Amino acid sequence: MRMEPCALSTPPPPRRIMAIWLARLSVDRWRLAHAPEERAAADAAPTALIAETAHGPRITAANDAGLAAGARAGMLLADARALCPDLAAVPSDPAGDLAALEKLALWAQRWGPWSALDPPDGLLVDVSGAAHLWGGEERLLADVAAAFAARGLTARAALAPTAGAAWALAHYGALGAILAPGDDPLRLLGDLPVAALRLDADVLTVLRRLGIKRLGE
Repeated sequence: MRMEPCALSTPPPPRRIMAIWLARLSVDRWRLAHAPEERAAADAAPTALIAETAHGPRITAANDAGLAAGARAGMLLADARALCPDLAAVPSDPAGDLAALEKLALWAQRWGPWSALDPPDGLLVDVSGAAHLWGGEERLLADVAAAFAARGLTARAALAPTAGAAWALAHYGALGAILAPGDDPLRLLGDLPVAALRLDADVLTVLRRLGIKRLGE
């Protein structure tokens, strides 16, 4: 009986998920809606994007001048204007933000064959086995930052074996954070705030009351 040689299978590359956080998507889109020659003036004027609520207009985001004047997401517009009477108010556009995010998810497939929305302001891209095309993971993240900056969008990206870890690092870790496949997760994640777990606000409040502030705890 003749035995056929067994074909050696190549193990799949370790799973690598890239999370991209468009930290100022709504403000960036508002700014880009201005003509280039008008953007300097728009940047200089304290401005807040607002949404109507049962208690009155509430701020969803603010430009840098608005933040410097005291406007913060979640504040009522009336309270913010008590701090800055000159604060301009512009209606937010969550539907437009989502439509832009959907287009960016397709565009982000330049870095990997699979991408997904992470609403309201994020993307996930599977880059398993692809980083060598950019010369390594650090250069891949640098290319991501440069590509979004060229489109006038603020982006923070991070890499990890899971979507949850990548999301946590993109939002709360160092710029361009990378959790390697063999790394101890607590090396990069342990000092992050518990908000990096994406828990409900009520749960986060309970944890803070218990004195638990960091993942390592």
